[in-house]
Amino acid sequence: MAHIAQPLLIRQIILYIKGQSGLPVYVGYLFAVGLCISAILQAIIHQQILFRNSRMGMRVRNALSSAIYRHLLTINTAALHKTTAAQMVNLVANDAGKFEELSIFVHTLVLALLEALGTFALVWWYIGLPTVFGYAVLLLLVPIQFIFSRKFSQYRKTTMACTDKCVQMTNELVNGCQIIKMYNWEKAMEQRVLEARRRELLNIHKVSCLRAVNTALSFAALPLISLATFGGSWLMGQTLLPENIFTTLAFFVMVRVSVTVGMPQAIEKFSEARVSARRIDQFVQLNILSNKREKMENENEDYVIIMKDASFSWNDTPSLISVNLKIRSRNLVGVKGAFGSGKSTLLTAILSEINLVSGQLRLKVNSISYAPQLAWVFAGTIRANILLGKAMDEERYKNVIKACCLDIDLQNFSEIGDLLMIGDKGVNLSGGPRARYRLLVLYTLRLTYIYSTIHLLPLIQR
Repeated sequence: MAHIAQPLLIRQIILYIKGQSGLPVYVGYLFAVGLCISAILQAIIHQQILFRNSRMGMRVRNALSSAIYRHLLTINTAALHKTTAAQMVNLVANDAGKFEELSIFVHTLVLALLEALGTFALVWWYIGLPTVFGYAVLLLLVPIQFIFSRKFSQYRKTTMACTDKCVQMTNELVNGCQIIKMYNWEKAMEQRVLEARRRELLNIHKVSCLRAVNTALSFAALPLISLATFGGSWLMGQTLLPENIFTTLAFFVMVRVSVTVGMPQAIEKFSEARVSARRIDQFVQLNILSNKREKMENENEDYVIIMKDASFSWNDTPSLISVNLKIRSRNLVGVKGAFGSGKSTLLTAILSEINLVSGQLRLKVNSISYAPQLAWVFAGTIRANILLGKAMDEERYKNVIKACCLDIDLQNFSEIGDLLMIGDKGVNLSGGPRARYRLLVLYTLRLTYIYSTIHLLPLIQR
C-alpha cells in the first residue's frame, strides 16, 4: 500500500501546484509529508521482508545440509559407488545454497502479480484505453522470461556436471600426486584439468551473457512501455496532461522494478533451485540400510553379541549366510580366515553397516569403537589424535600408552613426547613398515582410551 500510495500522492501534488485542486495551502504540505512517510514505510517494510526471507533461506539451507549429511550416514555402502565425494560436496556447498538465494526473491512472484493488476486498474482509471498498449508490451516480456528460465535451467545443469567433474578430478590429483610426479604426468594432467575447467567456464560465460541480456531487457522495458502507452494515447487524440503523465510513469516504474527486475531474478533463482532439487532428490533416492538390529536389555547378560541364522547382503546377493555367533562380555575374540572370506564384512555387520536379510542380530551395547583398515590420522598432536576431543584422564592415558608399548617411542621424541605434531595421514612419521606400525599403535591407543562396550580392530599388515 505504501508503494501504491506514492504515485497517487504525486498526482495530488501536481494538481495542487497547477492550482486545480482548490484545497487549502496546508494540504499541499500534508501531501508532501505523506509522500516522504510512504517512502520511509516502503523502505522499512522492504528491508524487513528481505531480512525475514534471508533468515528463512538460511534455515532451509541448514536443514537441507543436515538432511543430506544424515542421509549419507544411512546409505548402503554399495550405493555409495553411484555417487562421488565431489558430488556430495557440491550438494552441500552449492545446491543447498540455491534455496537460500531463491528465498530472497520468493515473494516477488506474488508481489509482481498483485502490483501489475492493481496498477492496471489505476492507470486505466486515469488514461483509459491506452493502458492496454503499455501492458501489451509488458505481457510480451512474460514468455521471454519463461524462455530465459528454461535456458538458465539447462546451463545450470550442465555447469554443475562440469563442476562435479572438476572437483573430483582435483581430488584424485591431490591423492595421486606422488604417482603423477613419478611418471612425469604433470603436463598431461594439467591439460586435463584445464580442459575440464574450460568447459565449466564456457557454460558460466553463456549464463553470464544470458543474464546480461535479461538485465538489459529489464532496463529497456520502461521506455518501451511508456512509448506504447503515450504513443497510443497521442494516436487516439487524447491530451497528455502532466498529472496523468507523471502518475502513469510512477506506476510503470513501480511495475518495472517488480515485473522486469525482480521477476527475472526470481525466475532465474527458481530455475537453478529446481535443478538443485532434482540433484538432491537423486541423492536421497539412493538405497539406505535396513536396520533390523535388536538391542538386548536385561537378558543374556553374559553375551554382548548374538547372531542367529543371520544373513547379510550388500546388494541382492548375500555376503554372509546363516551366521550363528555368541560373544561373551570381557572376552578377546579373534577372527581368522582366507582373503575375501568375510572377516571385514562380519565387523561391518556388527556395526549395522550392511543389510540384515534374514535371521537375528542382537547387541547389548552402549557404544562401539571401530578402527577401519585404512588409517585416518588428522594433522595435529599425537595426544589430540588419541583423545579425539575427549576429556583428559591422566592415569588412564598413561596406562593406555604403556599397555600399547608406545611409551618407548614417545621417549625418543625427547621433551615433546605426545605433543609432537604429525601431518595428515602421519606423513612426517618414519617411513616404511615402521610408519604403518605407529599408525596401528595410534589406532589401538585411540580405541583403548575411549570407553566403549565393544572395540573392533581389523588387522593391518605391516
